[in-house]
Amino acid sequence: MVKERELFATLQTLGRKPALIVCDSQVVLKVAADAPREVKLTTFSILFARHKGDLATFVRGAKAIDELRDGDRVLIAETCSHHPVGDDIGRVKIPRWIRQYTGRDLKFEHAQGRRFPDNLGDYRLVVHCGGCMVTPKVMRARMGEAAARAVPITNYGVAIAYVQGVLPRVLEPFGGIEAMVQ
Repeated sequence: MVKERELFATLQTLGRKPALIVCDSQVVLKVAADAPREVKLTTFSILFARHKGDLATFVRGAKAIDELRDGDRVLIAETCSHHPVGDDIGRVKIPRWIRQYTGRDLKFEHAQGRRFPDNLGDYRLVVHCGGCMVTPKVMRARMGEAAARAVPITNYGVAIAYVQGVLPRVLEPFGGIEAMVQ
C-alpha cells in the first residue's frame, strides 16, 4: 500500500508491474495518470459496486449524469452514519465534481443511515455510497426501490470515474464498459 503521491516512484522500484492497482475513488484521476496503461486499475468503490450491488446498473446510472438539467434534485445516499468532515466526499466533493462536469445548477440532498426517502421518485439521480456497512441484500433492495420509481442509481466510485473521464479504464478488469452497457 502506498499513498497516491508515492505510486509513481513505487512502480519504478518494483521488479515487475503489478497485475492490478486498486485505489480510493477520490484519487482515481491522479492514479490513472501515474499508472502504466498496461496495468489494470479500479477503485475500492467499484469493487463494492460489483460485490454488493450490480455494477452494470451503476454504470448505466452514471450515464444519467449527462441528462441532468438546472434545478434537478440529486440524492446522495450513505448507509453509514459517520460525522461529515470538512471536505466530505458525499457532501462536498461529489456534488462539486458533478456540477463542474455538467455545468448545471443542481440541488443535492442527502440521506444518511437507514433512512431512504419515500419520495425517491422526485429525484433525477441517486448517487449511493459503496455500501460497506450494509449487506448485498440491503444494497440490492435500494437499487430495486430506485428501479421501481424509474430513478437511475449509481455509486460514488462509478460516478467519480465517469465525471473524471476514467470510467472505461477502471472497468477494464471486469470486461470493459461495453460489457456493462449492453
